[in-house]
Amino acid sequence: MKYISQTENDMFEALTNINPKPTAYSGQELNFLALDDRIFEILLYQIFKARIENNDFTLAERYDNVVLMQGVGERGRDCFLTKNGKNVGVIQCKKLNKNLNKTDVLKEILKFLIHYTQDKSLITDIEKFDYYFAVSKGFAETASVLLANFNDSYDEEEVKRNCEKILSSYSSLREVSYQEIEETIKNAIKKIRVYTLKPADLNQYLFEHPKLIKNFFRILTVTDNTLLEGIIDNYLAPILSKLYPKGNKDYKDFTFRFKEYLQRVYSYYSSSRTLVFGNHQKKLEDFYYPLNVECIIDLEKGKRLSISTSKFEDDFLPKFKKIIIIDDGGMGKSTIMKWLFLSIIKEGKGIPIFIELRKLINGRTVLDEIVQELNPIDKQLERDIVTKLIEQGNFIFFFDGYDEITDIDRSFVTTDLQNFISKSGNNLFIMTSRPETALNTFSDFREFKIKNLEEKEAFELIKKIGNNSDKSQRLIKKIEEKKIQNINAFLRSPLLVSLLYKKFEHRENIPLNIQEFYYEIFEALFQDHDLTKGDSYIRPKKSKLSFSEFFQILRTFSFFTLKKGEVIYNDALINKYLNEISKTLPNIEFNIPDFIEDLVKNVPLFNKEGLQYRWAHKSFQEYFSAEFICRDTKEKQIEILRSMHVSEKFERYIFILDLCYDIDFNSFQEAILIPYVKGYLEFCNDIFKDIVINKNIRNEQIALRKGLLFNSSYLFRFKKNDLDKSYMKEAIDFFKTENGINRDVFVETKFKEYEILSITVSMSMMSIVSRKFNDIIEILVNKKSPILSYHDFKKNRDLDKILEKGNMRKDCLINDKFNDLSDCTEFEFHNKLMISLRDDLQGWVLDFQKCEKYLKEYERYRIKKNENDLISGI
Repeated sequence: MKYISQTENDMFEALTNINPKPTAYSGQELNFLALDDRIFEILLYQIFKARIENNDFTLAERYDNVVLMQGVGERGRDCFLTKNGKNVGVIQCKKLNKNLNKTDVLKEILKFLIHYTQDKSLITDIEKFDYYFAVSKGFAETASVLLANFNDSYDEEEVKRNCEKILSSYSSLREVSYQEIEETIKNAIKKIRVYTLKPADLNQYLFEHPKLIKNFFRILTVTDNTLLEGIIDNYLAPILSKLYPKGNKDYKDFTFRFKEYLQRVYSYYSSSRTLVFGNHQKKLEDFYYPLNVECIIDLEKGKRLSISTSKFEDDFLPKFKKIIIIDDGGMGKSTIMKWLFLSIIKEGKGIPIFIELRKLINGRTVLDEIVQELNPIDKQLERDIVTKLIEQGNFIFFFDGYDEITDIDRSFVTTDLQNFISKSGNNLFIMTSRPETALNTFSDFREFKIKNLEEKEAFELIKKIGNNSDKSQRLIKKIEEKKIQNINAFLRSPLLVSLLYKKFEHRENIPLNIQEFYYEIFEALFQDHDLTKGDSYIRPKKSKLSFSEFFQILRTFSFFTLKKGEVIYNDALINKYLNEISKTLPNIEFNIPDFIEDLVKNVPLFNKEGLQYRWAHKSFQEYFSAEFICRDTKEKQIEILRSMHVSEKFERYIFILDLCYDIDFNSFQEAILIPYVKGYLEFCNDIFKDIVINKNIRNEQIALRKGLLFNSSYLFRFKKNDLDKSYMKEAIDFFKTENGINRDVFVETKFKEYEILSITVSMSMMSIVSRKFNDIIEILVNKKSPILSYHDFKKNRDLDKILEKGNMRKDCLINDKFNDLSDCTEFEFHNKLMISLRDDLQGWVLDFQKCEKYLKEYERYRIKKNENDLISGI
């Protein structure tokens, strides 16, 4: 094949002729649709060229050059990727103002493969060839499904039909019949590796190589007056003018101060202190990686809506009006909130107001916080104006960190939030929280969860944090080489990925479990070598405490403040607590102000914001608390663990118990696991007692039912027939009671002891799945405990098939009492339905025989332990 490629001079001329360049704001997602087709191709060429020249780990080993084709009639190949002069990849660019569907994508790939059948030099080795599909907007769902498993998901008839259309559209190919090339096409489809490049990916690569951006865009700062004035004119002025004439003094004053608010909060949330950067201020755009959030929109078909947080999507918040992002610590909820908040300002989508819910203390209301942020001259006058404006609409409220509200203020803040939201119905709301039972009061919010990072995404985040350094490349290589079983636990969460990089900077190894991981992070922070001064320099500690002394103070402080539900402290409070702790540790002498300075600067586990101190991340408070329980409580340890397990606040202690499982398994076993196993065995012996079981029901199905029912209840109502149009209304009425539960029907679940895992209303079924609030099954699943057995739940995820449309089903409540033992088909149907609804199990359930064996082994171990003479011979 002869390359007809574009020279660098030609490209330079093409770029200098972009007049005017499209405008973009610093940190904002770039608008690739504003580029013309040829410039978009040059953009892809320059991205790949920069990545190859900078030895990007993901490309450098596969390609050594990229060639931009001439740009006219290149027949499905805009750029070639080569290695040692051989064609090993191709980049096809499509700049269209629409999401490409399955047909669009298939045609482009087939176009290239058809030309390959006529010119085999286009692909040097079909076994090692990469096809990149770059788009300026995105892919429709049909295309995404095809591309996710391209080698196996194609339809032969569809391929034939599209190939014949392509052959007839090229004069040079009209003599070629599909039969002649069919086998070559099919073989190529099965062999080539297909990758997608969406706008989020292109943004990511350009932010890694910022010098390229100026070739294609004119960059302005977000605080540019034109942008902020546009927000004021489009959203604030129309509703403010209903209260005051445009020239009125109050009108001018309020618009001025609102503009000042937007400038101030944009500047504040544009940067953040993070542990991985030693608590130095870093621009959010320098370390933010766009995560995906998702919710189930059709359980019956297993359909989920996935939204990228790369920008403020209209299919997300405007569509659902009220959204809550619920996930565990470290998933990046607050960072997503800040990014979307900034995106609204950058994109001029509305009037955003950001409220950190932890600040609502001592009777401070949401309205108080908003008024205070606007720097009022007359607070009472301001409250009246703000109240009237909010009633009109156009505001987007960000309520961050519901789980960080103190226990003392929880009830008041929850009530105030409910009242505020109910009186502000013309606006949009988004909230974040860890899982909390109290969130049931916001049942009209659409619940989204953050998708775990995939391995590829985790690697991209590592590269971004490490500025694509050699160290970041080595970490990625080590992860790929080791393939450690537990490493996936560190790659799912943005926080853990970031801290894994921080730990790797200190010592280039990978920990085996989460407790070891946090310990090594703390060690890395304490012994942090200042890499700019050489490995021999270790930042001195103002407190002059040793590692073990510092560790002991932190453990004690963490546990006593965690019990109070506090993660933020003013100067007086942190001094008070440390003073009290110093009296309980007479063996350690330390100066409290020096210790606090170390916490902020030299061992940066705390951030200082104004006059307040807060943990850099709540999970560190939980880690040190777990270490305190396992190291420092001695004879009280079992009692503490049991108290946490039965506490009404159990959901707050799950991560601590997870850590204690690793730190001191024997104590965890005695305090929690053994009583749990005994309870399960007693439950299993009771539920099938004196019951006649259909002999056709398989033993494995009975074993599965035991595991599914322990500490759990399931309520199902099924649609009676296709003509039952009142079904949806009945479904809504059925659940329209306190906490969404019809207590009369669901009373046997002893609701106060249970939490609702899911409430589903689909076109064929309604369901409620509940679980005892302090069940530890998720901890056991995460640890792959030996008392569990696996059932392939993935094949049972297609509820469409499970429900068998048109088949009459009886409404049923399934817990420790059930009536489907006489019908093996019905019994197995219910099992499939239950396991398909239990995301927390991931296919794992308690195994009766394994639990029996485990308990016997434990009893033998306990007897032997008591017989051991540990004193003689000392």
